[in-house]
Amino acid sequence: MLLFLLACAEEPAGATKSEKTEADQFGGAAAVRVESPSNGETVSSTFTVRYRAGRDVEALSLAADGAAVVSLDSLSEGEGEMVVTLPEGKVELVLSGLDAEGALLSEDRLTVRVSDGEQWVSITSPADGANVANPVTFTVASGADIGSVELLADGWPIGTVDTTGDGEGQLTYSFSGTGYAREITALSADGTASDTLGITVEPEEIPAVSDFNSVVMKYLATYPTDGSNGYYWPSGSDWSGTTRDIWYQDVLVAEGDPQGRCYCVGLTWEVYMRAWEEVDRTTGGDGSINGLSVDDLYTFRVDWFVRELDGPGPSFAMENYGVGEEITDPAKLLPGDFLQFWRHSGSGHNVIFVDWVKQGGEIVGFDYWSTQGSTDGVAYNTEYFGSSGSSVDPNLLYAGRGAMPLDWVGWR
Repeated sequence: MLLFLLACAEEPAGATKSEKTEADQFGGAAAVRVESPSNGETVSSTFTVRYRAGRDVEALSLAADGAAVVSLDSLSEGEGEMVVTLPEGKVELVLSGLDAEGALLSEDRLTVRVSDGEQWVSITSPADGANVANPVTFTVASGADIGSVELLADGWPIGTVDTTGDGEGQLTYSFSGTGYAREITALSADGTASDTLGITVEPEEIPAVSDFNSVVMKYLATYPTDGSNGYYWPSGSDWSGTTRDIWYQDVLVAEGDPQGRCYCVGLTWEVYMRAWEEVDRTTGGDGSINGLSVDDLYTFRVDWFVRELDGPGPSFAMENYGVGEEITDPAKLLPGDFLQFWRHSGSGHNVIFVDWVKQGGEIVGFDYWSTQGSTDGVAYNTEYFGSSGSSVDPNLLYAGRGAMPLDWVGWR
């Protein structure tokens, strides 16, 4: 269980790389991560890549569009820098971590735009080739000399993004046709700069309301928010991150911390298990989660703990085993839904949704319950959407809703 550690990297909005809390520590003995630049960032032709690597990583390789550009054959420290020179244009960077024999341990991928001038535009989200839910939020960045960017889908205008000020902006658009590939183009107002990518827009789905959410919310209220359940995230540990022992079919499947500490994915999974236990008891269930064996439950937990960088976590686990559904339209979230989100900086967090934060009637962020270093453990907290840095990427917000047993579906 490796990459879930990145899924728990709590990073306060507005924090710089040097101001991150202990909760954003790097974890995972075989993991690698690009600390900067961030995904979608525009860099000069010569720029610096800052990285972190776990203790099992003996060598690194950095590739640009599949061609190796920097190799480090031996690492003396777990973090460092690489100076890279690339021609102008959009490029995919892949940082690979290798063991002593040169075998691949892990990768981190991101896309940057290389430009030495001010005449450029870039669609920073969604990613090229992504499957995204309708409606789609586009984030756009531009050079200082460009204040307005028009977005086109298959050549048809869908809106204009104002990038004056900080050079960034967003546009949310609902497509009438879904289920097939579309070409998205960003074009500067004077036509001097453009960017293009392809996406597939998936149909919007209406999630069912579930009584499971009310059970989840009841359990949130039982946890103190005074630091009693502190944040603890030991690097390289196999501990499941729960505050208490979790039993399933008379097997101890997760050992709780003696001091009641936890980390984010362990805590939200703990709440799911506690809510399921109550539902199973009150509905006369058979003591299983939709027929899962103990081994199946371990796989369910691995899915929940996020298998890959930028992955979905809980929503995938619940839908994969027929005990819940993915919510593709964030506007339809309800208190008690489980979230995995990722920031533009690359860090992520696993939480339980509580409410929306709105300004002028528009959704700008959300309140949630989880555990994080900035709140000294279990507490309520807030994150904001944005187009760069530590803000949440709206296209990397994954939501799932637990279902009651009568609504479970077969998964075998």
